[in-house]
Amino acid sequence: MKNRFFITLIAMLLAAPAARAFDFRAQAPSGQWVYYTVIDDNSVKVVNPDWDSRTPPSGVLTIPATATNSTNGTTYNVTVIDAEAFKSCDGLTTVVIPEGVTRIGRMAFAYCTALDSVSLPSTLTYIGSMAFTSTSFYSTSHLNADGLLIAGAYLIGSLSSITGSITVPEGVQGLGNMAFYNCASMERVNLPAGLRFIGENAFQDCRELDTVELHNNVPPALESNAFTNADQTVILVPCHQSAAYQAAEYWSSHTIEENCSSVGIAAVESDMPTITIVEGGINLDLSENETATISDMTGRRVAESMGGFVALPSHGVYIVSIPGMKSAKVAY
Repeated sequence: MKNRFFITLIAMLLAAPAARAFDFRAQAPSGQWVYYTVIDDNSVKVVNPDWDSRTPPSGVLTIPATATNSTNGTTYNVTVIDAEAFKSCDGLTTVVIPEGVTRIGRMAFAYCTALDSVSLPSTLTYIGSMAFTSTSFYSTSHLNADGLLIAGAYLIGSLSSITGSITVPEGVQGLGNMAFYNCASMERVNLPAGLRFIGENAFQDCRELDTVELHNNVPPALESNAFTNADQTVILVPCHQSAAYQAAEYWSSHTIEENCSSVGIAAVESDMPTITIVEGGINLDLSENETATISDMTGRRVAESMGGFVALPSHGVYIVSIPGMKSAKVAY
């Protein structure tokens, strides 16, 4: 009896249909079928339905911002392109990814050898490693003069032969995973003020990378392993913003220094403490128990300090007074 039960169970399992790799499919505006898995009540991700057994998309693919399940009429927002979603779809030439997509998974378009044009949305917060590897787009013809591969607002790759200093252009909002992977001779990177995120392994094995300079008062989102094997790198941040970076996730494990270059003139007598004009105000090097009063040219007191950074309300000329000493005039 027991053997008969197991034989029946095995027969039922063999007869059962294979588990679907997707929840539903819908046609893109460009006509190709796109396959989806539901994430939650509102959103779906684009997935690989096993392209070996289906007709893969080719030509120009415009992925829609929403997708409707024709079985139940539910419409979802498209928010994720899953890992390997279009891997080896070698007939694709152009891909347009809609606003609302926040993540592109690892190797999502890898080995789409004919893919030469990529349009990415401003909503991205994550670009997986090798997302566009072995495509025509990932070729030297699309690299800029500095050896950077930039798609829209995102830097997704670079030549490992980069040396010395490099400046990422203004307008770049994110560094994809492995963006500077194995740039072993790169020494300094200057990042734009609008940067929103730095992906996994972005600077992995950049062993000579001495400094990464940021200009964001709000720290960009950082993945925990962005600086693997680049532990000696100094993170140079705007003046007075080191505390914000120390408090932000994953930044505190790195060496953070402030870039407080002088931006004004202080006329200081020999008996006065050192006054340094920096972005946002002044730094006062006062002795213990000394207090400085800072006034504008109308005599209105704008600040009082026992030393350290003093924020000034606007650019102009100020008077720094310390009891028992001559006053100093500061042009900020």
